[in-house]
Amino acid sequence: MKRQQIEQELDKRVRELTCLYKVGKEIRYDGSLEPVLINTTSHLIEAMQFPESAAATIHFDGRDYSIKPLPDGSLAGSFICDLIVRQAKRGAIEIGYTEDHEFLEAEKRLIDEIGLRISKKIERVELTEELRNHAGKMEKLVEEKTWELEKSKKRYEDFFMDAPVPLLISRLNGDIMKANHAFYRLLGYPEDESVRLNFLKNNLYENPSLRSDIYKKLLQNGCVEGFELTLLDRDGKPIPVIGSHIFVDLDGERCVESVYKDIRVRKELERKLIEQNENLEKNVQERTRDLENQTNLLMKKNQELVSITDKLRESKTRIQTLFQAITDTVTVIDPEMNIVMSNQKTVGKKGKCYKKIFGLERRCDDCLAERVFAERSSVSQEKVIDDEYYLLQAYPIFDEKSDVSAVLEISRVITKEKNMEKQLLQADKLASLGQLVSGIGHEINNPNTFIRGNLFIVQEAMKDIFPILDEYHKKYPDLKIARLNYDIFQKNIPILVDDMVEGANRIKGIVDGLKKFAKRDEGLLNEAVDINLITEACLRLVDNQVRRTADVKVNLDSNVPAVLGNSQKLQQVIVNILINASQAIEKPRGTIHVVSRFDDTQVTLEIGDDGMGMDEKTKKLMFDPFFTTKRRQGGTGLGLSIVYGIIKEHKGSIVVDSKPGVGTTFSISIPRMQKEA
Repeated sequence: MKRQQIEQELDKRVRELTCLYKVGKEIRYDGSLEPVLINTTSHLIEAMQFPESAAATIHFDGRDYSIKPLPDGSLAGSFICDLIVRQAKRGAIEIGYTEDHEFLEAEKRLIDEIGLRISKKIERVELTEELRNHAGKMEKLVEEKTWELEKSKKRYEDFFMDAPVPLLISRLNGDIMKANHAFYRLLGYPEDESVRLNFLKNNLYENPSLRSDIYKKLLQNGCVEGFELTLLDRDGKPIPVIGSHIFVDLDGERCVESVYKDIRVRKELERKLIEQNENLEKNVQERTRDLENQTNLLMKKNQELVSITDKLRESKTRIQTLFQAITDTVTVIDPEMNIVMSNQKTVGKKGKCYKKIFGLERRCDDCLAERVFAERSSVSQEKVIDDEYYLLQAYPIFDEKSDVSAVLEISRVITKEKNMEKQLLQADKLASLGQLVSGIGHEINNPNTFIRGNLFIVQEAMKDIFPILDEYHKKYPDLKIARLNYDIFQKNIPILVDDMVEGANRIKGIVDGLKKFAKRDEGLLNEAVDINLITEACLRLVDNQVRRTADVKVNLDSNVPAVLGNSQKLQQVIVNILINASQAIEKPRGTIHVVSRFDDTQVTLEIGDDGMGMDEKTKKLMFDPFFTTKRRQGGTGLGLSIVYGIIKEHKGSIVVDSKPGVGTTFSISIPRMQKEA
């Protein structure tokens, strides 16, 4: 069995070698490509494992070559090898089995090898054809170029000899091998080259050592350009020239080709220019002496001008410093309301005044600048723009024709002053209200004292009267008092009397609280203050206003220790926060929580609401004087700033926790009163 496999392998190798041999013989054929391609398909079929069911075709440049073409129907299996000629795909070798046989790897390698050899054959045939065509063209081109070269050589010879500038070729030892007519004319020798010259032997250089210098420069750089030297003519007369030199190869000998330019005219012009320069220097010296005299006079005048300029600069600097030091906004405005000059960097030196100063998009109503241009006199007024108060003063600036060319406007923000003015008015009202409250409290307290005293007597009388009325009612069951049956009268009259007593006591508490709140205080922090007591007093004071919008839930720790401070100031803090809490509630009904607690170091009072809350920007500015979100409702922005100052005065702290739409909680902490205090 093993011997049979070996014989089969040998048979395959023989068929492959036979195919390669035959294809190689075809490739060596110098004739047309067509028989080579057709015969190659035959050799490939014979080399296949199953030649009786194999078919092969070579596709090349749109044509098919084959001894046994591939059938039109589908093949059981096929293999394709591309023909790559000069790095371009020009065709392919396609071989297939009509029966179900697989291609061996050896068969695929054989097809690839045949494809490579056929591609090389095609490339060689095409190159051979192109070479024949190119050779024919080259022969013709050589003839044309030879004729052109002869013609060019003739033109060069004519150009060399007839060139207007001196040209020559010389050996390294100085022998002049060839020179044109211009060179011989330059040196005064015959132009027919009857005289053979040597640079060194015939003394053509004024300085013979220049020959070696030129040679060294040529060795270093390969060429010498613009080298100035002096030649001597036939009579020994110097001729200044500028020479350019390069190495040339003449019949295998290294020589030097030179071009000279006669610069005698230029040298003569240079000589005259030097003479003119010398004369000019003399004239300049004379002029210089005159100028020095004039300069001395000018220096004196210049010193005077410098002194005046320094004084003007100092004056300008002082004016600019003064102008920029003005805190008010000072601007110069032209008739088109454009800013010409300003002392504030934020305003700048261009733009419309109403936009840069007030942030408006159109001209102000009752514009001061317009009035100044129209009335030619200064005007002033107060304006309110976006809740900011401004004091504006405008003055005309006249030109040389006494026309108003511009307006000087001074703008001052007086919002703080206005708020302080309002606060002073409010403080005055509060002072008056305090005196009024004190008087009213006294007037209310007097009749209320009688009422309370009489009610106590009525209560005692009712206790004595009811037993008598009970006995009488037993005898007369239909007894009525004040048009009420006795049973109803007996049940409700004591309740009504108790309610009147409670109401009178409440009137007394409110009046006492008002009198205490309005009482003048020296501001000393020397009281032992019970936070719970003053909180309850404050709740009674603001009860009428707070209960319009919210329910108050109070949770005061009964064991809260006293703090050292001023009860009246702390009352002002609590009242202010309670009123703010009620005003922050916008829904129909809210809730205000009041809680007191303490620890080892401090007493804390929390007042919270479920109102609108505050954003971060408002929280940052809430304790600033005159900052308010209720300016249109008459707010001054001083309430919370005063609260903050009072708490800090008591060495305490105030913390605010607020979220928009959730609510706000103020936590006031004050150090508890120590025993030694």
